[in-house]
Amino acid sequence: MGNIEEPWEPFEIQVLIEGNNERLLVIPDMDEPKYEIFDEHTSIGTVWVENQKQARNWCGEGLVVKELLARIGEQIDDYLNNKPV
Repeated sequence: MGNIEEPWEPFEIQVLIEGNNERLLVIPDMDEPKYEIFDEHTSIGTVWVENQKQARNWCGEGLVVKELLARIGEQIDDYLNNKPV
């Protein structure tokens, strides 16, 4: 993947679902710190971080199930912390 010039540029993550690594497309919102998650061409929901005093909590709405929320959040964090400059 090339250098990211804009913070709202879409990127892919991989999440383990039922024993299979699935690729999901993450599209950052340009106006809010939220990310829409797509499985191929279908939106499976939106995720965002709520910072508490002692923790970062990932939240979500839509078809994103709670079970996947932590994994999706981890992958987004990994991507954002390790993206090429």
